[in-house]
Amino acid sequence: MHPRDEVARTLLRLGQTEFDMLRADALPDAPARDWTATLAVTRAQDASVWTLRPLHLGLPAGSSGIQADIRVQAIDGEAAFHAALDAWAHAPVPDEAGEGPEVRLLIGMAPHGPPEIAALWRTSDSWREIDRVFLEGQPGARLWCQGAPPPADDLPPERVARFTSSFGVEAYQRLRRSTAVVIGAGGTGSVAIPMLARAGVGKIVIVDSDLISPSNLERTHASFPEHIETPTLKAALARDHVRCIDPDIEVIAFDGRLPQRAIVEEVAQADVLLGCTDQHTSRLVLSDMARRYLVPAIDCGGLIEGANGLVTGQIIQLVLFRPHDPCPHCRGMVDDMRMRQELMSPEERQALIDAAGDAAPPPEAHEIPQIDTVGYITTVSGTLAAGYAIGWLTGRFDPPFQRMQMNLIADCLDVTDRPQPMDEACSCQDERGLGDAGELPFAIPAHWGTARRL
Repeated sequence: MHPRDEVARTLLRLGQTEFDMLRADALPDAPARDWTATLAVTRAQDASVWTLRPLHLGLPAGSSGIQADIRVQAIDGEAAFHAALDAWAHAPVPDEAGEGPEVRLLIGMAPHGPPEIAALWRTSDSWREIDRVFLEGQPGARLWCQGAPPPADDLPPERVARFTSSFGVEAYQRLRRSTAVVIGAGGTGSVAIPMLARAGVGKIVIVDSDLISPSNLERTHASFPEHIETPTLKAALARDHVRCIDPDIEVIAFDGRLPQRAIVEEVAQADVLLGCTDQHTSRLVLSDMARRYLVPAIDCGGLIEGANGLVTGQIIQLVLFRPHDPCPHCRGMVDDMRMRQELMSPEERQALIDAAGDAAPPPEAHEIPQIDTVGYITTVSGTLAAGYAIGWLTGRFDPPFQRMQMNLIADCLDVTDRPQPMDEACSCQDERGLGDAGELPFAIPAHWGTARRL
């Protein structure tokens, strides 16, 4: 057992695919069904995060994992759940403990209402409660503590009255308990972040390594010329914007990028992940994080197309990267050449040019082409991404697409869903719930340095 386990919070994550399999056995009046599963272990500074692997898969050799005994039973009403929990929690600790802590998870499925959850893990001589359980697709699940259901949440403030009249008080309370991680605080991120804040998301983690530049002023919300005169990081600007909106929100800003370790630890404890960059590396690692840590993610962006001096397309794209969705490789959304360009330092690029001499330098030495976009396109894209994230976090609606594209100047916006099948040759689905096990999709370049919390 890791020494920090005695003081750290313990978090448990289940993906929707695995939860649906467990729930299928929870039939009214049926006996409890017991499962044995493998959990991957992720260590964060103040928490241990356990992610449920697909029930037919173990962990790679040498990876850290634990065994989980999961009991699923259809239980109607608090009194019945309390009785089942009492009998289950007082079961004796086995005389012969295994190599790692054992986990027990009781899921009560009432015919109406959210799932009721109780979760314990065994130390060498006692049972301890798990501090939080994430069920993908079930934001209303109620975690019992010390044999009692969770206490009532505070009532929302008047400033969100329009939100609660549309979504309900419970939706705001769920947002207040939620954490969103936003990768990128430029054109799309700078609007998605305040939209999440104004709706009431309780914790927002902002990640960006770039300074505000003159060309950003047309697209980046809350940016002004003084942020050019005094060099300002986009992440710091977005953080300060959130604090002005609601000082009670916990907001954390990083000068960094995924998959740097400090940021990965925040993702592993989040409810939703938003990708608001125009980089192939970011899109690839966003999908990887969604699978590894069972965190649903949305990637958003936009661009301008033109020919013969006319604008022919104003495109917005939103892509879902849930744990069970095809990865960017399956979908043909990443280019290996572009990946090498994005991971290369300016010094490495110049060295390739110098080595070529009078010959043409290799393609990866070329500058990355600028994506053409404008402020109202990035604003629409970021707003939509934040809205669908709010739908997930509140449980009020799901995005009705897998990969949605719209053209703002086409008839009826020409909205198209581009669902793409899994590539049978790709191993991405074997990575669900891996946590820290296995390799990252690419090695972090040395010139990235270490993520810095602002």
